This record gives sequence, C-alpha cells and structure tokens, in this order.
Amino acid sequence: MALIKMFLKLLVLPLIAAVTLIQWVGIFLTQFSTVIFNMLAGLMFLIAVAGWMFGIATGAETLQMLTVAFVVFIIPHIAEWLIIRIAAINYGLREFIKS
Repeated sequence: MALIKMFLKLLVLPLIAAVTLIQWVGIFLTQFSTVIFNMLAGLMFLIAVAGWMFGIATGAETLQMLTVAFVVFIIPHIAEWLIIRIAAINYGLREFIKS
C-alpha cells in the first residue's frame, strides 16, 4: 500500500506544477482584466444614467444597459471565484504530497 501511495505522489507532482501555473496565469489575467472591465462597466453605467436623465433612452433601454454594465462588472469576480477553487485544488494536492 505504501508503494502505491508513493507512486501516486510521484504522479501528482507534475499535476501540482500545472495547477500552480494555471493559478498564477489566472491571477495575472484576472487582475489585469479587472481594471479594464471595471472602467468599462463604470462608463456604461454613467452613459445609461445620463441617457435616461436627458431623455435620450427610455426606461427599458436604460435597464438593458445597466444589466450589461452589471454583467461586465461581475465577470472578474466570477474569475476570482474560479481562481480560489483552483487554489483549493492546489492546496489539496500539496496536502496529499505531505501525507
């Protein structure tokens, strides 16, 4: 049994390296895109509110633009949630190696 566990630990080592690389790339891309997506969502929000206040857009069009702005705003948060899950997998694999 100990031999099988040692063999599995050796198989998990490249998987840990791959998951760590995916985690680091995901963190970089998420932090970079968060700035862009937040600026875009803020601009869309301001345009929607200004269009509604000046009577250029109707209430339904304003709600559609606000919905799109919210979706653009929430995308980086979903990516952060996924990165947290990847980090949990990485932690679990590292604990398996330590055991």
